[in-house]
Amino acid sequence: MRIEVKPIGLIKKYASAGVRDVADGVSSRGLIELLAIPRELKMVSYVNGKKRGLDEPLADGDEVKLVTLLTGG
Repeated sequence: MRIEVKPIGLIKKYASAGVRDVADGVSSRGLIELLAIPRELKMVSYVNGKKRGLDEPLADGDEVKLVTLLTGG
């Protein structure tokens, strides 16, 4: 299946925007692994504009924005 990846913030250092061919049923977490984004980065995914769990399966044609969570004080 084909999905559109849109990295936001620090994730742009590890992955570029574009359309990717991935296996059917892959999740955002699986996509993060495929893109070799370090696990230390805490991320959330927005699929078609809505926040989704990293383990929810993606569907053909989805737009996935990967966003890092910022921490500090």
